[in-house]
Amino acid sequence: MFLSHISYLRYFAKKYNKCLYNKKGKCIMILNGYYLFVYSEIDPVLNVLGKSRRHDHCLSVFYKNDMDITLICHHEFERYSGFKHHNIAFYSKEDAEIFINTLLEPYSLSINDFVGIYGLPGLTADTDISYTSINDIKDISYHSICHLFSSLCMDTEKFYNNIILSLSFDGGPDALIDKKIDGKYYFCGALSYKGEIKYFPISSPGGYWLYLSDYFDMPEGTLMALAYATKAKSLETFKPLSNYYKASDRTIFIDEINKIIDRIMGYSDSDEGVLFVKENDTRFSEVETKISMIVKVIQELSIKNVFTQIDKILLDYSLISSDIMVALSGGYALNCPTNSKIMEKYHFKGQLCVPCINDSGLSLGMGLYYFFKNCKQFNFKLSSAYYGYNDKENLFGTIDDFRYFIADVTRGISQASNDIQKSPVVWIDGNAEIGPRALGHRSILANPMNMEHKNLLNLYKQREWWRPVAPIILEKYVKEWFENGFSSPYMLNNFCVDSTLSDHVLGILHLDGTARVQTIDYNLDNKLWKVVSDFYELTGIPIISNTSLNDKGEPIVNTIAQALNFALRKKIKIVYAYGYRIELCNHKDYGEKSPLIRFNNLFISHVKEYKKIIKQINPHGLSKTELLIYMYSPSLSVYDIKNYTEAMTVRNIVRKLKRVSGDLKFFEV
Repeated sequence: MFLSHISYLRYFAKKYNKCLYNKKGKCIMILNGYYLFVYSEIDPVLNVLGKSRRHDHCLSVFYKNDMDITLICHHEFERYSGFKHHNIAFYSKEDAEIFINTLLEPYSLSINDFVGIYGLPGLTADTDISYTSINDIKDISYHSICHLFSSLCMDTEKFYNNIILSLSFDGGPDALIDKKIDGKYYFCGALSYKGEIKYFPISSPGGYWLYLSDYFDMPEGTLMALAYATKAKSLETFKPLSNYYKASDRTIFIDEINKIIDRIMGYSDSDEGVLFVKENDTRFSEVETKISMIVKVIQELSIKNVFTQIDKILLDYSLISSDIMVALSGGYALNCPTNSKIMEKYHFKGQLCVPCINDSGLSLGMGLYYFFKNCKQFNFKLSSAYYGYNDKENLFGTIDDFRYFIADVTRGISQASNDIQKSPVVWIDGNAEIGPRALGHRSILANPMNMEHKNLLNLYKQREWWRPVAPIILEKYVKEWFENGFSSPYMLNNFCVDSTLSDHVLGILHLDGTARVQTIDYNLDNKLWKVVSDFYELTGIPIISNTSLNDKGEPIVNTIAQALNFALRKKIKIVYAYGYRIELCNHKDYGEKSPLIRFNNLFISHVKEYKKIIKQINPHGLSKTELLIYMYSPSLSVYDIKNYTEAMTVRNIVRKLKRVSGDLKFFEV
């Protein structure tokens, strides 16, 4: 029997990399079906070392039906492994398959069901990299291209009908697939003219913050919170920081930041009023006060760097900012003040930002770039932030497991607003959020009028007293309560609260009167919208406080059991889970002192083979630091460390490094 023409094409497309190419090497057809994109790593050496060249590992499943692309799910590995910012490689292909199939099981899928699997070398026998940008956009990192597309194509109706300035600001790319990364521009900007894209390199302030975080051993978000927690401020003017385009730029801006740090750390009491101002708040140490000053300076210089670049792009391309949209992506785009300042200054007609805007969204960006590259046109919309795990089917089984600690279970959320007014409640509902921010599906909700609630939230999470919590506000009231407010469903913008209303919501404010805002409407999440609406009717305040449901060092809670464990350990009385009100009791009898262990065995079970594995790859005894730098640096891969002479060459190179950070984010060869 002869195949029809279309069947013949489909046969070849399926046999040869799921794509049929024309004579010019361009893909002219990809099959309908499921596609899997995985941002992770398989490496036995890095596994036993507890490391990976990538962090915030994740996967995305798409379904293609002709022109229509649907996101089926998006999962961040940390929610399952329990390792925050998951950065541990799989030991083997077999382990990767077990883990990935476990995540796919709720969707009745397995690795065998996909038309195409991309992003994780070694998961399949296919070594072709044509799905990437490496051979198409040769001078800019693939990592940054993936970031760029995650926000740029999050709504293709806007993508194909607007001019969009897209900026991918990150700390730096990985080199797992993009082997020649150090010769490329690290960060990508683009102008999309209704789907026709012009790419260009940009500088990223993300590198400044990565270094600052490494220097002070504090997460970037904590540094930002500390900046706005005090009124301390340097009165000096510091010159702009150098641009960060490539690896070779690091030493320059690091030296400049070190000079700022040394200068401010060297301030003495006699300099007050001349070189700096501060408040006499004894709750902050002298070091915290000075770090707050330093971070304020870096924040100001970061925003200036972004503005300078946008000004140049608008001038070079003769664009009027109010006529175009802006798409922001990469880890630095978690910097809410920058995002809001961009909108405030340039009045772009719209802002595109995915909730998984950091590396936890790279598998999403991989997929969207792939479909852009291989489809003449496609339809896609990220309709919400809720594409993670759904634990509803385990609700009653979990309630039964915890029955000794449960006083009552009632269906409905009608009491939620009253409960929140009285004390913080745990809230778990629907599919988990994607990205690093809790957006009301794995949250602790509280009363924004009550400062004691804010203090309790920070106590529950074992974090600094000055850390702010975020408001969830009914979207129709955002302009009434916040100056220059606009729709911000993924908590990626800071707005200044109206000064006449600020006294009513002190629990959600930074010291400067701003808040990191999440707007909500009925179509986005009708249950949470109902709770905030009821709270508004009860109090006259269309806002509730929100913080992520997790303990110190723990990823956001994923399951009902983990939520109940948290509530019992923290003596929280009320938990709302999938539309049920659960009243807890007997807290003092709960024996667990720590978060529940998650699905981590695949990542730690091979540690017992540490000596064997390390001896095989490293027979000449390079130190752990030397070995990691060798494995992390593409420029050192030319050396075979099983050869004594070449191993000693690597050792000598490492000795010449000017600086090696604790987690190897900054070094120069």
